[in-house]
Amino acid sequence: MPDDPACLAPPRGRYASMSARGALLALIVGFAVPLQAQTGSSPAPAATNPVRVADLINLPIVDESRSVMGRVRAVVRTGDGKIQLLLPLGGLFGFGERLVPIPIESVAVTGSQITVTDMPPHRFQKTATWYGTGSETLAGAETIAISRR
Repeated sequence: MPDDPACLAPPRGRYASMSARGALLALIVGFAVPLQAQTGSSPAPAATNPVRVADLINLPIVDESRSVMGRVRAVVRTGDGKIQLLLPLGGLFGFGERLVPIPIESVAVTGSQITVTDMPPHRFQKTATWYGTGSETLAGAETIAISRR
C-alpha cells in the first residue's frame, strides 16, 4: 500500500547502509565513467555520411580558425582510388591560380562549409600542384563518404 506510513519510512538496519553504499557507488561510477572518457587519448571518430559531389562544388573551404582559403573547384579520384578535393590557390580573378589537392580524410563538412581538420594553412602553399595525371574528375551525381562535424 503506498499510503501506508510504514512503506514510506526509510529503510532501517542492515539494508539501510547497503542502499546508501549502493547510491554512493552509483554516484562514483557515474562521475568516473565520463571523466575516463574525457581523458582518453584518442578522440571519438567523426561520423561519415554520403554526400553528392555536386553538393560539394563551390562550398567554401576554411581552416580551423574559420578563415576561408578558397572554394571546392572539383572532386577527383586518384589512380590508387583516393578521393581528393581541388582547391584553387593564388592568382588574381582566376588568372595564374593553381589547383591543390586536399585528401578527403583531412576535411569535414560543417554546416554549409568544409573545414580542413589536420592540415595547417601554410602546408597548402607547399603542396604540389595538381595536374590531373592518373586522376578522374567525379561526376556531380556520384556519392562519396565525407566526415561531418
